[in-house]
Amino acid sequence: MSFAQPSYLWALLGLLVPIAIHLWSKKEAKTIKIGSVQLLSESKSRQSSSIQLNEWWLLLLRMAIISLITLVMAKPQWQSKVNNSKLTYVIEPELARNENFMARFTDVQADQEIRLLQSGLPKNDIELDKLEDSRSVDHWSLASEMDALETDSIIVFTNGYAKELKGARPETIHDINWIVLDSAQTVEKPLLAYQKEKNIALFTANNSPVVSKIATKTIELGDAYQLTSNGDSLQVSSSSSVKIPLIQQSALEVSLVYTDSLSTDKRYIEAALAALSTYLNREIKVESFLDSELLENKEADLMIWLSTKPAPVTARKTLVFKNDSIANSLITNDENENTFYITERITTENALSGRLTENLLSILDVDEELRELQANADIRSVTEADLETNFIESSTSKTHQARWNLNPYLWIVLLVLLIVERFVAYKRKQ
Repeated sequence: MSFAQPSYLWALLGLLVPIAIHLWSKKEAKTIKIGSVQLLSESKSRQSSSIQLNEWWLLLLRMAIISLITLVMAKPQWQSKVNNSKLTYVIEPELARNENFMARFTDVQADQEIRLLQSGLPKNDIELDKLEDSRSVDHWSLASEMDALETDSIIVFTNGYAKELKGARPETIHDINWIVLDSAQTVEKPLLAYQKEKNIALFTANNSPVVSKIATKTIELGDAYQLTSNGDSLQVSSSSSVKIPLIQQSALEVSLVYTDSLSTDKRYIEAALAALSTYLNREIKVESFLDSELLENKEADLMIWLSTKPAPVTARKTLVFKNDSIANSLITNDENENTFYITERITTENALSGRLTENLLSILDVDEELRELQANADIRSVTEADLETNFIESSTSKTHQARWNLNPYLWIVLLVLLIVERFVAYKRKQ
C-alpha cells in the first residue's frame, strides 16, 4: 500500500490527545449512606493514583476515528501487480478510416489492444471524424511516447510517408516492429489553378511512393471545368465534391535602380527576368530608375539596387550590389531574410556558372501556395529500416503496478465508527 499524500501521516500524533484526556479524566464519586460505622472493621488505607485510563472501549473508538481521518487525508492506494498486455497494435489514423483494413482486427484477443498513431496514443474507440489528419503525425515523436505503454510487443501499421520523419532517431525501451503498407499506384491530385491574363493554368501533383512531380497544363472553361458561383475556385464537372482553388495571378513588379557604371549588370538582370517571365508564363514588369532620380515610394515584389549609394531601408525584398571578394557565390543572403547581395560584377561567365536566373526565381518566391499544397500531397514513403528506432534493452519487469483508491471504503468505516462512538459516549455519559 502507498499514500498519495504521505505528509498528512504526521497527523497521527493527534492520537496523544484522547489518551491524555482519558488519563486525566475523573469520575464523580458516588455517596453511599449507612447508619453506623461501628461494625465496620478497620483496614489499612492505600493511596491510589489519580491518573488512570478511563473507559477503554471509548478510548479505542476515538483513536480509531482520528487514525481514519488521517488516512483519508493521506489518500492510501492499494497496489497489485498486473501483467502487461502481450501485444499492442498501433495504427495510423488514415488506415483506421479504411474499413477493409480494419476488418483484419475483428478477432483481437483479450490480452491485445489497438491504439492509434497520434498524440497520446489513444485506444481505437473514438469516432472516425475525430481522428487527426495524417499530415500531423510525427512518427519518431510518437515512438518515444510508446515507451509508456505496458506491453510486451508493439506492431505499428503505417503508410511510412517520408514527410512524417522529423528530428533525430529516438531511443526506445520497446523493440517496435514497423510495417509499411507500400502502394505502387500513382495518385494524381489537382492542386490549384492560376488565372492568367488569357488562360487558366492548372497544376496537378503526380505522386507515388517513389517520386513526387508537378504537372501543369492550360485549360479552358467548359464541360470538364466550371467556375463556382463566387469565382474563387474551379469545380470538376465529373465530381461535384472536387473543387480546385483558383488564384488570380497578377504580374510581378520589379523596381531596378542603377548607376551608369553598372548599366552592363542591369542588362544581364533584365535578360534573366525576361527569361523567367517566359518560363513562368507570367508577366514581369521591370521599371528602371537612375540612382540620381527621385524614387516614388512604390511597392514592388522586388527592388534591385545596382548602385554604390546606400540602399534605402525597406521591408520588401531587396537585391543590392555589394562587392565581396571572399564570397563563394554570385548571390548571397543576408541575416535579414528579405535582403540579398550581388557579390561581384555580372558577366556572361558568372551569370551561367552562378545561376543568376535560378537565384532570381528563388528570391521572387513565386508559387508559394503551390509548394505548400504539394508538400501536403507528397506520399513518398520510406522503408521499415528507415523507421527503426534505437532500441535499448530495459531491465523493467514484465508487470506493472495497478493502483486502487481506498478512500471510498475508509469513508464508510469512518461513518460507522462515528455512530458507534456517539452511542457509547451517550450510554457511558462521557
